[in-house]
Amino acid sequence: MSAAATRVPVPRMLPREPRSPMQEPLAVRLLESAGTAVAVALLVVGLATSNEGVAPKLVALLAWVPVVCLADLMPVVLWDSVELTMSLPVLLAAGMIFSPFMAALLAFVATTDRREFKREISLMRGLFNRSNVAISVLAASYTFHELGGDTDVWPTVLVFAFVALICDMAINNTLAIVGSHLLTGESLLGLVREVYGRGRPAPFLIGYGCFGLLAVVLATVHSSAGNWGLVAFVIPLFLARQMFMRDRQFSRATEALDEKTHVIRDVSSKIADERRDERLSVAAGLHDEVLPPLYKVHLMGQVIRQDLATGRLLDLEGDIPSLLQAAASANEAIRVLISNLRRSPLGPSGLAGTIRLLARHLEQELHPRFDLSLEEVGGTPLTQLLVYQVAREAMTNAARYAEARRICVSLQVDQGVIRLVVEDDGRGFLPASVDREAHFGIELMRERVELIGGVFRIESLPGYGTSVVARFPLEVG
Repeated sequence: MSAAATRVPVPRMLPREPRSPMQEPLAVRLLESAGTAVAVALLVVGLATSNEGVAPKLVALLAWVPVVCLADLMPVVLWDSVELTMSLPVLLAAGMIFSPFMAALLAFVATTDRREFKREISLMRGLFNRSNVAISVLAASYTFHELGGDTDVWPTVLVFAFVALICDMAINNTLAIVGSHLLTGESLLGLVREVYGRGRPAPFLIGYGCFGLLAVVLATVHSSAGNWGLVAFVIPLFLARQMFMRDRQFSRATEALDEKTHVIRDVSSKIADERRDERLSVAAGLHDEVLPPLYKVHLMGQVIRQDLATGRLLDLEGDIPSLLQAAASANEAIRVLISNLRRSPLGPSGLAGTIRLLARHLEQELHPRFDLSLEEVGGTPLTQLLVYQVAREAMTNAARYAEARRICVSLQVDQGVIRLVVEDDGRGFLPASVDREAHFGIELMRERVELIGGVFRIESLPGYGTSVVARFPLEVG
């Protein structure tokens, strides 16, 4: 068998690679050359020292070649980066029937990778893939025969076949993981997780084990029906392919459901944050603009009441106009507040003022220092709302998760677009390493910017802080 993560040069669990072969590092080329040289040397020595007649065996193997090729041309996508070809049980069955070196020769000659025809991988990579399978089948067949495996002896043949399957899987996957590590630089533990089920190892290994043990059934059928039994191989291979395809569909449905659940939770949290911000904005407007004139109305009412109680009626001529003026000021403040709320989705303070209010709130709660350079930038209500949402996400992440001590926020109009920059001196991170299934903040910011045709960029390194830059069009078409 074989399994591989993204861009790994592997024969049975094939990575889904870009259309053109990537430049391979020297270490990968050395591994490919060494693997191919070892496989070819083993085949030459093994066949040259064989005590059995090679020619009759080669003729018998010819009928197996199209079966292996056909199985390899019908891969199943297990998950986003890995494809599974169907030749495993066929080659293991050949390893049970023929000698180890003959089975390895079949694997080397008949193993087929569609990427070879499309020229998506180099010639050396294709030879390495074939060599990988050949060495694995050689080891599995040798193990089976040395243990005394016999397809006519049940049920012990299942035990021997299972040991051979493990031997095949261990060798092939080890070469796959090492090659992937050298090619992509991904961690070995991450590649092991990707190879063995991607977080679901138990069901994957059970399914794969049953798939591999089909080799016993195929070998038994061949022992009874000869080469005509190869035609019957199509039935179990087709059923196995359907099983993996259904499992893939189930996995995709589960992943989609989990993603939607995460999104719903995240959106619910964002809505709660936005409602809090709205309340803060309205509270600030009431406190700064409405309460002072209302308080003056209250004071003037007390003064007039005192005038009436003491009989100072002449003083009413000066106090009543003051009361009316205070009432008019309160009325105007309330009218302006309501007008601003209707005009702007961000409250009476506008976009810049609301960002300042948020910065003040985060300073009080989490104690970073904010350096603000904010202009009133205009734009449609939708644009202002999206700018604020991105600013809030970036500022909150910097204060709460990056543990930044200083956060700089800049908002201005630059060459006809709104430019928002949020920089911090926090811990920093590798953007490419973020688990998008668990953290949606960066993607939500990007989607909000791109929703109206903007451009989003984030730059960060561990220990060097983070810079978030977003550019929004002033006019949304």
